Amino acid sequence: MKHIRGISLDLDDTLWDVWSVIRRAEVALHRHIQARYPDVASRYDADAIRDLRNQIVETRPDIAYDLTESRRVSFALMLESCGHDPEGSHALMAYFLELRHEVELFPDVQPALEALSARYDVIALSNGNADVGRLPIGPLFKGQVSAASAGVKKPDSRIFQAGCEQLGMGPEAVLHVGDHPIEDVLGAKGAGLSAVWVNRTAAPWTYPQKPDAEVQNMAELVTLLESVRQI
Repeated sequence: MKHIRGISLDLDDTLWDVWSVIRRAEVALHRHIQARYPDVASRYDADAIRDLRNQIVETRPDIAYDLTESRRVSFALMLESCGHDPEGSHALMAYFLELRHEVELFPDVQPALEALSARYDVIALSNGNADVGRLPIGPLFKGQVSAASAGVKKPDSRIFQAGCEQLGMGPEAVLHVGDHPIEDVLGAKGAGLSAVWVNRTAAPWTYPQKPDAEVQNMAELVTLLESVRQI
């Protein structure tokens, strides 16, 4: 990996635990709905709101790649089913996004990002709707590509191509780092990038094509890259 000049980083479950963030956001959103739409809150608890969002993802492939829009549409249907103006979904989505950005970085992330961004151009590349520009770590990134902005989600090669274009580099010069075997590793490899698997749970690798390297956390990624090119 001596040829690497740019790094694309997955966010959810690579830099922070996403489901604890989403669950807190969903519970807080339900309290918010209860204060503004008590009839809606009595009909839809937090789990029912999530189920409705999942239904939209399954039945609306035209927007399934865009997690913000698919969730907003679920809010609109929820409001409309209780006789409220579906336009209120925009305010609910804005509130949810505020909560969704209350992330807690894994302890190894901040120092690793500082080390990596000092040597490489680093961008975020995620299927999710976290905006690194809204986070304290934002200045450590040169940019970001989301499934919503690319129009496709990982493992589609086009989202990785969009990341390479943003970096201004060919895929042979870019390393993608992420936790998901298919979306991150196989997707990146299929697009011609190098790929490092961040395996925080010590899970077994079960696919014929392997990552270029496996690390348990971001600190190990820095050590790995130091071994092939001094940071």
